[in-house]
Amino acid sequence: MIVNARYPIVFSACMLMVVLALGGCSHQPKDSKGRPVISDAGRALAMLQIENTFSKHAYYHQINRQCDEMRDIWVAEDGPNASTAKWTLAGNVMQGIPMIKLDYCTINLEGQKQTLEELSKKVLSVKNVPENVGAGSEHTMHTQETPVIEVAGDGKTAKGIWYSIGMSARGVVADDGKTSVVTSWMWERYGVDFIKENGAWKIWHLMNLMDQAPVEAGAKSQGGPGGANKAPGGKAGPLSGGMGPVGSGEMKYAGRVDSYSWSPIVVPRIEPRFPEPYYTFSETFSY
Repeated sequence: MIVNARYPIVFSACMLMVVLALGGCSHQPKDSKGRPVISDAGRALAMLQIENTFSKHAYYHQINRQCDEMRDIWVAEDGPNASTAKWTLAGNVMQGIPMIKLDYCTINLEGQKQTLEELSKKVLSVKNVPENVGAGSEHTMHTQETPVIEVAGDGKTAKGIWYSIGMSARGVVADDGKTSVVTSWMWERYGVDFIKENGAWKIWHLMNLMDQAPVEAGAKSQGGPGGANKAPGGKAGPLSGGMGPVGSGEMKYAGRVDSYSWSPIVVPRIEPRFPEPYYTFSETFSY
């Protein structure tokens, strides 16, 4: 009897667990308008996934793997959000993944190849072979700090801002093969809109502002928007932010917006602006 009675007890316990689970699912949180919203647990998970996505940008950018970055963490080139993707760099707006890819990936990679070609002529130990592409190119290090992230109530998009402490190093190689390095502090501010594609958080809109200063007191800053940014071969290299005209190609920007960049004669302000709670993307602003 003891053995036989055990099974109804186990069955009852299992049924109770199912009822509790179903009951929990039926109590989905809603906003003041009665719309279903993402749970606190789902919001917390989304924030961690978003941080991972944007942290990858720093690692890819550090080693000049911009093409890999676009394939991995940006909205898909053939996806539904490609045409509405944008990158705003120091006020210049690039609209659509094709335009962003042209500058950030294609032209940038071409510049790296040109730099390697010139470098290999001056430093014979560096061979001009595909596996050495990236040698001699600008080195940038940006660590995304102080994130402020807001996930949409519907769980489909998210917004975030970061302050990025970093530096930029550009090598100069003389005809005799001797090298020197020009460095600058390169602190940046990011405002990013993310959107979920096929279950993964992707960069959709990116606003990139810079606070740049020479490392050595009294020195003139090089690189960055409007700066004299020269690759080791003496040709123009990518801008410090990883963007900008390279070689004979000239970037055609989609437009320009007013943006704040630090200056010793300008009143400082918070920009990009803080993300604010919102339910769906049509109810908020775009970075």
